Amino acid sequence: MKHAAALAILAITIAPAASARKAPPPVWQVMRSADPVTGASTCAVVAADTAAGLRFTQTGALYPVVEMNSTYGLLVGVSSGGRIRLPVGDIVWRIDDHPYRLIRAADNPSDAGPPSGAPAATVEAMTAQTMRLVQTMTATSTMASGAAAREMLDEMLAGQSLLFRSARTTAQTGIPDYATLGAGLITAKGIRPYPLDASFRAGLVTCGITG
Repeated sequence: MKHAAALAILAITIAPAASARKAPPPVWQVMRSADPVTGASTCAVVAADTAAGLRFTQTGALYPVVEMNSTYGLLVGVSSGGRIRLPVGDIVWRIDDHPYRLIRAADNPSDAGPPSGAPAATVEAMTAQTMRLVQTMTATSTMASGAAAREMLDEMLAGQSLLFRSARTTAQTGIPDYATLGAGLITAKGIRPYPLDASFRAGLVTCGITG
């Protein structure tokens, strides 16, 4: 009887401790920004890093983003992180087992288009094309906009997981490029796809992207 009573007390003691374990932090979180000069604003749902209750991003790392931008509307793609943000380049993106898609930095939304009605050979048009090229090469985010962004978001809402990585600039031959394996969420158990879970959908609602 004493042994049984002791086991019962032990079970009662352990149960609250087990139930008190903290739930893992949400994968997707909302990040807002506003330009105090122009008034432009963004509300982004980002799979940022978390540690000790803090949310942060790291220089050299890439993060998936779904953003509502007051200037460009809905944007879907990848952004570099950290205080010193690096150019992203083209991205290979895949939801579940669907065919992958290429998000091109050259397709980023931009204000550097040629003047309305200007002939392609004018100095103004050539200057705009040069600016566009510079923006593409230095862009710290690679984002789809318009119909492409809406299509990607619909695919995410219907899917369960996301994988992406930087697109290769050359054909993959010879010694394997193990950097291409770093395409998902880094966890204690290794790399796994980003889950398109409740935290993702909650973030979309918070940013007014979905109802």
